[in-house]
Order: sequence, then C-alpha cells, then structure tokens
Amino acid sequence: MKTDATRLIEIALAQFRAKGYKRASMADIAREAGLLKGSIYHHFPDKEHLLIGAVQYIADIFEQEVFGPARDPQRSEKARFEAMINATLTYYLKHNACAFLQLWPDVMHESEEARRIVEDFYRSWQNAMAQLLTPGYGAAQAKRVAAVAIAKVQGGVVWLQITGDSRPLKDMAKELRAMI
Repeated sequence: MKTDATRLIEIALAQFRAKGYKRASMADIAREAGLLKGSIYHHFPDKEHLLIGAVQYIADIFEQEVFGPARDPQRSEKARFEAMINATLTYYLKHNACAFLQLWPDVMHESEEARRIVEDFYRSWQNAMAQLLTPGYGAAQAKRVAAVAIAKVQGGVVWLQITGDSRPLKDMAKELRAMI
C-alpha cells in the first residue's frame, strides 16, 4: 500500500498528540505507516518540514470546514456563525484535543514557519468570528469578544483533553450561539 504525504501527516499528528513533538521520532511515524524510516524523507526532508506540514494540514481543515462556511455570503450572519460553531465543536469533539495547543511549545522553538502558520490560524479564526459579530458589537469590540470566545473554546478543549468531560466545551458553544 502506497503512503502519501497526507497519510504521513495524519500519522505524525497522532504521534505528536500521543508523545509530543520531541518524543515522536521519524522511526515511530514510519513504523506506524508501515514504511522504512527513509521513505518519509521522500515526502519531508526533515522532521521540521513534517511539523510544518502537520500544522498547515490542520489550518487547511479549519479554513475549509470552519472559516469557509463563516465567509459564505449566501448564508445569513446567524447561519454562518452557527456553522462555524458547529464545525469547531465537531472537530474538537472528534479529536479530544487541540494539536496547536499541544504543539505550541515546540512550534515556538523549532520552526519559524510553523509558528507563523499557527499565529495566522488564530488570527483567521478571530477575524472570521469578529466579522460576524461586528454588526452587533462594532468592529473593535467584536475583535475583543472573538478573542475571548476563542480562548474560552480552547479552555474547553483543554478541559476535555484532561478530564474527558465535554460539557464545558458544549456549554461554550451554547454561549457563542447566543451572541448573535
């Protein structure tokens, strides 16, 4: 069976979530993929590039599944906001963790490019949410409210990861729905 770059990224993310970036080795990832370690280097020249690929993969998922629907001009602001909340909740409940939160200490020190991708991700999330909140809050307040809401969602994800209890994350989604 041929393993492509996307499959390697998915395996790497699972390894990074389970062991952390530094402890997950290219050999671990290759073994999980059923490959020899050297085969990974056909797709990624080094572990940093695999990290960059992994954070870009997650950012792309959110761009398509979360931020994209939030920018759909065919839907009402309320419907776009609801779609963004539902997609966010679905993603985090499926994964029981936020890879960016888990990887951030390593991203911050290991790769300037990965760091930029993660920072851009959070700014895109804030901007997508703030755009929908601006009619009700004004631009400056919407930006602040969006940042606080994202921080609360991330707190709910941490709680879910640590305790296995999804209620705070689901409660946060209810609070968000009431904002618009």
